[in-house]
Amino acid sequence: MRKSRLLGLAATALVAGLVLPAVPASAAVAPAVGPASTFFGGGPSRLVDTRVGYGAPDVPLGADSVLKINIGNLGVDPSVATTTAVVLNVTAIGPTKNGYASVYPDGAPRPTVSTLNFKAGHGNIVTNRVTVQLGADGVIDLYNHAGQADFVVDLVGEYEVSHHDDLAGETFRVGAPTRLLDTRTDIGNRRGRVGPDTTLLADISKVTDPSPNSSSDLVLQLTSTNATEPSYVDAYNALNPAKPETSDLNVTPGEDITNLTFVSVDQRGLDIYNHAGWTDLVLDYVGVFDRHPNGNPGTSGLFSPTSPARILDTRAGLGAAKRQVGGGGTVRLKVTGIKGAPAKVSAVVLNLTATNASVPSHLTAYASGTAKPRTSNLNFVPGKDIAAMVIVPVSPDGYIDITNNAGNVDLLADLQGYYS
Repeated sequence: MRKSRLLGLAATALVAGLVLPAVPASAAVAPAVGPASTFFGGGPSRLVDTRVGYGAPDVPLGADSVLKINIGNLGVDPSVATTTAVVLNVTAIGPTKNGYASVYPDGAPRPTVSTLNFKAGHGNIVTNRVTVQLGADGVIDLYNHAGQADFVVDLVGEYEVSHHDDLAGETFRVGAPTRLLDTRTDIGNRRGRVGPDTTLLADISKVTDPSPNSSSDLVLQLTSTNATEPSYVDAYNALNPAKPETSDLNVTPGEDITNLTFVSVDQRGLDIYNHAGWTDLVLDYVGVFDRHPNGNPGTSGLFSPTSPARILDTRAGLGAAKRQVGGGGTVRLKVTGIKGAPAKVSAVVLNLTATNASVPSHLTAYASGTAKPRTSNLNFVPGKDIAAMVIVPVSPDGYIDITNNAGNVDLLADLQGYYS
């Protein structure tokens, strides 16, 4: 992606029935919507690592505690541009109690949302992407609900409002959800699990610009399944001289782990690296960021961040009926028209959470009125609350569908922003 105007930071790879905030349907809070912005990629780069005192004290974050992270304008001259939101990878390491963490703009009341959910355990590592609007002071808050945990926060990209036409960033174009790779099958022409310390070259030619010397800035859903050992997985440009020292997935045997990855690729394609053990890998296409060399981003694909707001909780009857979603069942969720939010959007950014699952299953989120794609947005198992940031196309009348594959499960969705 286009390099952000921010300082590079050293990074370190991570190897490695919960508590979820509840809000009654009557207590739903409308989000504050920020200005339409363009995207600048430049990560991943490290902002915080409490294990070593990088960007924060070198102690775990305690129960009911908040860590303030000063993002500011990331070195951007405020007369040139204003940073409105950032995309982060947030990781909790070794939590001492079951709990959750929330990331939100500083200066606002702590919202009833969760960014990632975790179970107690010395070796437990949980990662999730989050798009978060900045507070008026350029600060975001990281809240830990229970026990103690170390946290690592990596910057993936930023959204800015430019004050000069020649500094336009990128705009998001929604793609048709497409499975590009599944090592359990012949999709992607690479059947068989990926071994330890092994890099797979993924064929992404279906969704990239075929022009010579071109590059594409993709949003992809990366999933690990059937892992034999704890590990981490990285996805990065195949032309990179070295693998980034960060992780897109932290892998646990017996679980399907998924995360969005934002990555710039060119004609050689995408490398996916597995650190330890053997694992199957699945890669789904979500969309692409378009560059605007003429400096005019237009009006389509701009991102408007919101303060986090829960818009779906089937435990409480918020946004849908107060009942679990059964196997093959679909929730039709209104995602536009919330106070201050636009009525017409191309896609919505949510944190999607599954809880109280009866069997292992997966969720697929897509625009209402369209055929359900053969992709997945979130994989889950009984006894564990699992969350994932998702970018979902929206129907012309402002709805998305969320389908559960099997068993019964409660669903939660927290709003993070919109694309025009």
